[in-house]
Parts: sequence; structure tokens; C-alpha cells
Amino acid sequence: MFLSLTTFFGSLALGVPVAFALGAVSIGYLLLTGSASLNVVATIIFGGMDSFPLLAIPFFVMAGDLATRAEILPKLIDFARALFGPVRGGLAHVNVASSMFFGGVTGVAVADTAAVGGTMIPAMIRDGYPRGFAGAITAASSVMGAVIPPSVAMLLIIYIMGGGLSVTRLFLAGAVPGLLIGVGMMIYVAATARRRNFPRGGEHWSLADIWRTAIPALPGLGLPVIVLGGILGGFFTPTEAGAIAVVYAVILGFSYGTLDLRAIISTLLSSAKTSAMVYLLLGVAKLVAWILVLNLVPQKIGMAIEPLIGSKEVFLLAVIAVFLIIGFVMEGVASMIMLVPIVAPMAKLFGVDGYHLALVVVMTVQIALITPPVSIGLYLVCPLAGCTVREVSLEVLPFIGVILAVILLVVFFPQVAMFLPRMLGY
Repeated sequence: MFLSLTTFFGSLALGVPVAFALGAVSIGYLLLTGSASLNVVATIIFGGMDSFPLLAIPFFVMAGDLATRAEILPKLIDFARALFGPVRGGLAHVNVASSMFFGGVTGVAVADTAAVGGTMIPAMIRDGYPRGFAGAITAASSVMGAVIPPSVAMLLIIYIMGGGLSVTRLFLAGAVPGLLIGVGMMIYVAATARRRNFPRGGEHWSLADIWRTAIPALPGLGLPVIVLGGILGGFFTPTEAGAIAVVYAVILGFSYGTLDLRAIISTLLSSAKTSAMVYLLLGVAKLVAWILVLNLVPQKIGMAIEPLIGSKEVFLLAVIAVFLIIGFVMEGVASMIMLVPIVAPMAKLFGVDGYHLALVVVMTVQIALITPPVSIGLYLVCPLAGCTVREVSLEVLPFIGVILAVILLVVFFPQVAMFLPRMLGY
């Protein structure tokens, strides 16, 4: 097993894609140990992809892409500007609020970064914000896209954990922590705006402006309401909700005159590529999980560390530390696929609720987007902001602190996240 781990990380260092590295190591392990026939490999990998709930992933990816192409975001930004613009550091607050609104539409943090960054970063730089700060707040606030429902990362972890968890309950559990991340970032902006002399976004609030911008923004804000409302009301499953979201985004795009057949075809192609990458990872992860279970690896690790861990909170802190370290060198989805099959069975030994674990992991892995050297979020914003990775990395540290503070709040006070699903009967 040690040789397999060494080979895996060595392959990553050489630039081998994660899915191929995992697959090669798994097949190599079976060949060397002879613990199972290679005839089972194709069946297990296909079984890892053959799941009706997983159809929700391409649907939500497609819905997010269509929402971006339909130009829903500018209307949400105008609404956020009317709400927060006049305060000192107004555009920074607008950036966070826009990510909060758009996160409820896309469900993907990277999509949030690219869409919001393309609009907000140039506007912030024109208003005199430091380039590094403009990039950092955009990348950091996009983390909400994977925490505020609907969330593709939550769909993935529910499938990886394989414990029959409810998508709706986990979606609801992410709502309050996601909003707390946004509020925490706004508090940090408010605390530093005067010290750093951030500009104001306008002279005064106007109810007329808020009303004028709210009307065009309502259809975009209605997308997550329809998705969650339909699921909660029992009108459709999460997979069907993804399909409804696609249809709704298409209708909005055509009504706005911002979508055409060429854009839809382009969305289909890009969504297919993204989904294929995720499915390949899931298929190979199923093979890895099967090998781990075959060798009782989670149970052996759990029994070895049990004397060192005195409570479920300490276990969750150890999980956070592991995912943070892995996040320095590996993208969030890949780290979930590799580590959750080990962590989930161990969590049961320490009495950790499956939803609690899933939420903590989803929140933690998003930090990988903004921690170098493998920081997709930072690499996306740097060209838009015209700054170096070092500049944006220094500015992003306080925002990482905010995210970690909310994660720790959820670890020690799980009712912060769980009261909403319980209140709604989940």
C-alpha cells in the first residue's frame, strides 16, 4: 500500500491526470498482489458511473453555464450595487453579494469565479481598489457557490459516501454556513475599508434604485427558489431539478435575447467535457474504494488512531487538517474522491453524523481553490486583475481565515447548519 501511495503522488508530480494516476496504481496493485482478477475492473469502474442521481451533475453544470451565457449575472450585480454600493468599500460588498446570489444559480465555485471576476474585477480596479485585493475577494467569495444550494460538490460527496444520504437535507444544511461565509467576508471588508481608504460606490441609497434593479434580478434569483422549492415540495427529484434548471435558464436566455442555438450547442459540448472528467474520476474512485474495503484499510486506520482521538470534534479537526494539506497539491473534487472513501467509514467509529462530515468536507475542500500552488481560483483571477499570484495570495489570507472560522463553527456547533433541515422536517 505504501508503494502504491508513493507511485500515485510521484505520478501527480510528473503531471499525470488524477484519474489515470488512480487507475494505474489500482490496477498495478491488483497485478502485484493478485488479490482479485482484472476481469472485475471494468465492471467496477462502470458501476461507479452508472447511477441515476449522478445525472444531476451535467444538468447543474449546464444550467450554470447557460445562466452565465444568458447574462443573468449583470442583473444580479446591479441589484447588489443598489443594496450595498453607497457604503465605503461598496464594490467589495457588491462582489461578495454577487457571488452569494450567483452561487445559488451555478452551484460550481469555479464558474462563479470566472463569471463574477470578468465583471467585478475591472470595475473595482477602475474605482481604485488594489489589484490583488480585487482578485482575492472574487476568488474567495466564489467558495459560496459550492456551499449555498444547489451544489455540485454536495451531489458528488453524497454519491462517494454511498450511505443513502438525502440530497435535500445536505443542500439545506449548506444554506446557513454559506450565508455566514458571505456575511463574515462583508464584516472583514467593513472593518478594513476605512483603514485602507476603499472608495464608496455611490452617494446614497435609493428605494427607487433598489426596486428598479430588483425587478430584472428576480427571474435569476428565482432559479434556486424553483430548484429548492420543487425538491422540498416533492414535485421533482434533485436530478429532475437539474433538468428543470436547464429549461428555466434557456427560457430566460431566449426571453432576454442573449441565447441562441450556437450558444446552446457550445454549452452542451463544454458541459459534456466537464461531466466526462468527473465521471471518469468517479468510476476510478469506485475501484479505489473497492480495493480499500477489500483490505479493510479504513477500519485498520480507524483502530490505529482511535486511542489518539478523544471525540468526534477532534476527528473532524483531523479531517480538516488532512484535506487542507492535500488541497495544497490537489484540486478539491479529486481530493474528495481519493480521501472520502477512507474517511467516511472511519467517521462512524467516532460517532460523526454523515451529513455533518459531508458538509465539513465540502466546505474545507473549497479552500483548495485559493491555496497555492494548485489554486485554480487564484490563477483565474490573476489575468483579470493584472496582478501576480503572490499579490493575490497575500490578500486572500484573511478571507481563508473567515472560511475556516465558519467551518470551525459548524464543527463545534453543528446545529448552526442542521437547524434548517430539521425545521423543515428533514
